[in-house]
Amino acid sequence: MKDLITNIWVKRCVAVFNITYLAVITLLTYATFLYRLEFVDGMQGTFLVIFAAASLFFLILMIYTRELILTRFISLLLLPVVFCLILFNMGQWILIVPPFIVALVVFFAAGTSENTKVIMGTIYLLLYVLGLVAYFVLNMLMGGSSVETTLDMNLDRSGSVYAIYEDQMEKLAQLSSDENTISPDGKYRFYLVDVKDSADGAIKIYVEPYGQDRELKFFTLKQQGIRKTIASNGIRGILPASVGWTIRTRADGTREYAVQYRVTEESALGESSVTEQNMPEKNYLVFLGIS
Repeated sequence: MKDLITNIWVKRCVAVFNITYLAVITLLTYATFLYRLEFVDGMQGTFLVIFAAASLFFLILMIYTRELILTRFISLLLLPVVFCLILFNMGQWILIVPPFIVALVVFFAAGTSENTKVIMGTIYLLLYVLGLVAYFVLNMLMGGSSVETTLDMNLDRSGSVYAIYEDQMEKLAQLSSDENTISPDGKYRFYLVDVKDSADGAIKIYVEPYGQDRELKFFTLKQQGIRKTIASNGIRGILPASVGWTIRTRADGTREYAVQYRVTEESALGESSVTEQNMPEKNYLVFLGIS
């Protein structure tokens, strides 16, 4: 058994297998750059146990093969990858903590030369410190001070926003139902947002692509960074009198969909067409709070 454990070819095979962990973390980082990760209700605990166990398993394997060049290479790549994972998932500690511990331990445990560790360690320390400081500064400067809360039947009943709309929940159920919010062709959906800012606040209507989410066992990857503002002149605390989809026929005979809305019973009917041509490009800086 001892001969098997110390066999160089066994170690080399394990080192190659260790690439799996780097690949998974890199893939998760890339996915959460493009999408917003939301855990399925009740699955956070199960995911944490599996993710932490897998991270511990690969940590042991990397320590076992720490002298091999492939593991040393992985040890140098993991920390910058995890840094990006932190930026794209700030506050999602279930995703962040296990790979960060693995990356940190393997970096110091790997058989990399001391000079390389000192140089790369200094670079990574500056990356984490200055990068996180820059992230928070940009988030404050570019993200704005307003707080947006989606208005639907999943509204937190213990929150302050729910108290504002508590007596309008029946109407909200009608406005936010899938039958009302999803376009007839199933490509788009609109949703209402309560905006709390330094002024009187507002209710906004946004449109985003529908059906582009990726549903997995433990979490859903929700499309983000693509949305069009339909209306931003609503009155905070008062739901729109009406909002829904309509079909318009253009001069060339083609049909397009539009969102019609009325802020109050007395206000004029507003309308905004929704097509692939007038939808905005994907915003890749949404993780900074830039909408």
